Amino acid sequence: MKSFVVILAFSLLAGCASSDPWTRQDTVLQSLVTATYVIDAIQTSEIQYHPELEEGGAIAQSVLGRQPSTSDTWQYFATVSVSSYLIARALPAKWRPFWQGGQLAVQGKTIFGNCAQGLGGICKEDHGHE
Repeated sequence: MKSFVVILAFSLLAGCASSDPWTRQDTVLQSLVTATYVIDAIQTSEIQYHPELEEGGAIAQSVLGRQPSTSDTWQYFATVSVSSYLIARALPAKWRPFWQGGQLAVQGKTIFGNCAQGLGGICKEDHGHE
């Protein structure tokens, strides 16, 4: 039944897609959004190696569980990334920066929160110059 509702919703919304051209700014912003999803996926895939941690995002946790596997994590973030692009593509040009900027803000907060928990090698400072 859920699949039917999702297919019906997408079918009804298909006629609402914007025909505004995709710009260079759209490409840059969407590339940044995708990059943040890749970083988040790398961090999330490390949760399974830290028994004291669990997935904190309500939506992600409902899909991935508390200790997501690497394959589930990458499948989830690939789906989210493609969905993000399709939504941006369907939006009128004037709304795209708000959609993409909102995602960048949320993902930035998430990535830094993950760093605070020790996830993701990109966050660790190298003090090897001592």
